[in-house]
Amino acid sequence: MELRVSTAVPVPGTTRYLCPLECGWHHDVPPPTLTRIAELGATADPAARDIHEAISSVATRATFAEVERTETALREHLDTHTTAQFARVIHDLRVEIAHLKSSGEADQ
Repeated sequence: MELRVSTAVPVPGTTRYLCPLECGWHHDVPPPTLTRIAELGATADPAARDIHEAISSVATRATFAEVERTETALREHLDTHTTAQFARVIHDLRVEIAHLKSSGEADQ
């Protein structure tokens, strides 16, 4: 999995998943289009009783395919980080929370 660091603004409607360790990596999910649905290989359920069910089945299958791709990308990326990196981020977050609590900002 390549490290993608970009300051470019994604296409409107894009969902960007950032690495929780703030390394700069991200995974962009483009907005749904007919082209994207075709790329995902989503097809209508052959058991659909009418056009509405067929369209709904394509949308559902495309959504699940996109979710699987996104989860795979996130898991593969997180596997590139070490336990020490996760521990550092957890520690830093705990310090930040403690600071916010002591300053009263966490209650707002």
